[in-house]
Amino acid sequence: MTTAVLFAIFASFLWSVTNHIDKFMITGIEESKNSIKILLVFSTFVAGIVLTPIWLILSHFTVSISFVSLFSVLSASLIYIIATVFYFKAIEKNDASLVVVMFQMIPVFSYILALILFKENLTIRQIVGSIIIILSAIIISFDFNEKNNRKKFKALLLMILSSLCYSIYFILFDIGIRNSAYYSCAFWYQIGFLIMGIVLLLLRSFRIPFVNVIKKNGKRYLILNTTNEVINLIANLLVNYANLLIPIALVNVLSGFQGAFAFILGIIGTLLLPKYIKEDLSKRVVIQKIVCIILGIIGLIILVYK
Repeated sequence: MTTAVLFAIFASFLWSVTNHIDKFMITGIEESKNSIKILLVFSTFVAGIVLTPIWLILSHFTVSISFVSLFSVLSASLIYIIATVFYFKAIEKNDASLVVVMFQMIPVFSYILALILFKENLTIRQIVGSIIIILSAIIISFDFNEKNNRKKFKALLLMILSSLCYSIYFILFDIGIRNSAYYSCAFWYQIGFLIMGIVLLLLRSFRIPFVNVIKKNGKRYLILNTTNEVINLIANLLVNYANLLIPIALVNVLSGFQGAFAFILGIIGTLLLPKYIKEDLSKRVVIQKIVCIILGIIGLIILVYK
């Protein structure tokens, strides 16, 4: 059990690393006005090329899948990309640690969707936990400097949409693995990314800025994106392993530490690598983030534990 807990915590840490890499790539790409479009091509086409063979090997080259699972995982890949667009837009002009805290709304939407789709009932504890998580997201998006309120409120709306889409993605992928083997579903899910990447490259507005970046500094961004995708893959595998050994509810709670890790990495990066990582470290903002991270974790514990 101890090993599984450590794996789940380490996965949260790895995801926080990917959040800062995402932030750097969005703000550091030369063609900044097209940075999200470029990253979407990296996250679909390039990631598909890199990760599809890995999932093929992990599945032992057995990729048979039912029609229901195929439809579910391909739909899941599309919804995941839409969720990622909202996330990229939110992180573009806001601190990574601020945006990551709002990810804790994902389990809230998961419970709401379960209520709607599967006729499940919400307990008082789940309602209270959900309210606390939503409050933490609202509080962290509030800025006493009124000039920044509009920007942070926009980030909150984007992350609400992103969290909702991620919740739908989890449900669709879960439907897929209930009807076919996990690694087969993961392979076809990655194929969905590859197909979407090809579609994006056919669009001139995506292809031209992507090709320009590859020509100017392709090696740098290929290494960064590949590293990012591999880190994300490792985190997913760690969580999947942890789910086999400890209750999923506990894994969900431990995933709540992602915001804390993103905050800590933001502080370290701002102090040691200010050229690459920039977080607002004013006393008021730091206190606000700490309070909201703690609130979010408390809400998550109340939400998932019976």
